[in-house]
Amino acid sequence: MAGKNILDYMKDSVLIADGGMGTMIQSLVSEPVMCVESLNLSNPGLIREIHTQFIQAGAKLIETNTFGANRLMLKRYQLEHKVKEINAEGVRCAKEAIHPDCYVAGSIGPFITPTEEIIEEDTGFFRDIITEQAGVLIEEGVDIIICETFANIRHLCFALRTVKELADIPVIASILIGPSFVTYDSLDVFTAIQKLISEGADIAGLNCGHGIKIIETALEMIGTIEVPLSVMPNAGLPERVGERIIYGISEEYFAEKALAFARLGARIIGGCCGITPSDIAAASARLQKEKIVRKQRTRKEVELKKETTLFKEGVFLQSIYQVRLPVICEIDPPAKLDISANLEAISAVREAGAHAVSMADNPLAKVKINNLAFSALVKQNTDINVILHLTGRDRNLIGIQAYMLGAHILGIEGLLLVTGDPSHDQTGPANVFDVDSIGLVKAGVQLNNGKNLLGKDTGKQTDFSLGVAVNPNMKDYTVQLKRLRRKIDAGARFVMTQPLFDPDKVKEFCDSIKEYGVKVFIGIFPVTSYRTAEYLHNEVPGIVIPEDIRTALSKKIHDKEYQVQTGIDYAKKLIEKIAGTIDGLYLIAPHTRPGLLAGLVEFALKV
Repeated sequence: MAGKNILDYMKDSVLIADGGMGTMIQSLVSEPVMCVESLNLSNPGLIREIHTQFIQAGAKLIETNTFGANRLMLKRYQLEHKVKEINAEGVRCAKEAIHPDCYVAGSIGPFITPTEEIIEEDTGFFRDIITEQAGVLIEEGVDIIICETFANIRHLCFALRTVKELADIPVIASILIGPSFVTYDSLDVFTAIQKLISEGADIAGLNCGHGIKIIETALEMIGTIEVPLSVMPNAGLPERVGERIIYGISEEYFAEKALAFARLGARIIGGCCGITPSDIAAASARLQKEKIVRKQRTRKEVELKKETTLFKEGVFLQSIYQVRLPVICEIDPPAKLDISANLEAISAVREAGAHAVSMADNPLAKVKINNLAFSALVKQNTDINVILHLTGRDRNLIGIQAYMLGAHILGIEGLLLVTGDPSHDQTGPANVFDVDSIGLVKAGVQLNNGKNLLGKDTGKQTDFSLGVAVNPNMKDYTVQLKRLRRKIDAGARFVMTQPLFDPDKVKEFCDSIKEYGVKVFIGIFPVTSYRTAEYLHNEVPGIVIPEDIRTALSKKIHDKEYQVQTGIDYAKKLIEKIAGTIDGLYLIAPHTRPGLLAGLVEFALKV
């Protein structure tokens, strides 16, 4: 390793860093690699070769191939038991490749998505994840830790503090900044950098993001600060050519911008996605050739739109504001292409007086007709309000926001935002889960404020009523209440419960959240067969069918008419007992009998 302390080195010189390890790997392998960090074990020669290419290009700071090598990220590939081996070998590959005058930076990437929260009861769990990875990197002898590509400043500060508590080692804290120059948690770039410094960052950084020009503007906005600055931009916007992702910047352009970075005060200059050894070589040569005269680092004032967070009631809640007992009916899209029974059932509940229909999003991870497409047909045939369920399981963050925008232009009034049941199908459907229900609520709030999650203006505001689910069935639902509180704090404005069957449980739950300030729709499900009751009670998470209804249904198992009537009568008795004490009803149709709800709607509105 280099004899001079890395912080001392930067007092006199600009430190050239390497470029994009992940994109280099994908350009050199014959088949795409899902977990590039696993190559530390399966193909260490390739990793050493890439490090060597960057060193030969002039890089003196080499990052380990450990960006996603924490327990949570590796779990996606069933490699969570290999955290120590992957990180240790990542350091060894770098150390075996470097020259004596080079430094090794242990790379730590985000450990959860920007939308997720680190709350008090989780801090020990997340601290263990960072400590596990950072501990190996430090033990193996890295010169510096770089926590990089964090969009959420709270997450980055948490990681920074955790590493600093672990060892006395320099840390680069590097944020991802988009075109709005605002972090995910709504800090402008100058404020974000100052926050990192106050938390103990030895070097503050900008990396990846949306190209080189944005990094240059961000440096101008930051001005002079008390610690060195690191910049590692990506190579602009990529395009797909065949099976390859291609970045189009020229070496000359990157070299020119590297010189601009240095004149703006950057002391570490390297690259992220798409930056190759030839780009680094060009930048290194340009910086050696030119005498760097630093510009006076006054801050460039760039007008930022004032950040406001409006928690809207939304169209649906406004439409039922004066209704004594609003009723939502869940009638899901069918799994088969004959949709006539479901459309007829929706028309029937509308005629009966229901105030909205809701539609699940492939419930229990079973394929059904797309609920957004089905809702479009419903809107064509009736003027009833539609509440769409949206899960984080099937779509990434791009798809989720596109779905919400599509729902808006179709006139959808409400969204029920749920994490979703994971798929366990052996044929291979992936569970995406970029965000959970809280992240979905935040995305909805952003769009209701006229921006997407990158802070880009959407041209107009959506006007969704944002709802979430809760399950009060268990004896102790304290954890459920804490999570519900977080959903409401994120912007949820109504709640729909799992099916409840006990009026005492309904009262207990409503009393427990009466201070939460949201409308609560109590789930009612008419159990119309003994087989269904036993299946739901024993095999479906979150549903508890009381023994008395199961016993009643068991008396005449083969009498279908008795079974249906028994379930409906039980639901009516429950509605009678709770109707005067609740905000609203959420009637859930059996999948095979969507037409049953119209009679319950009529009954409920007369109670």
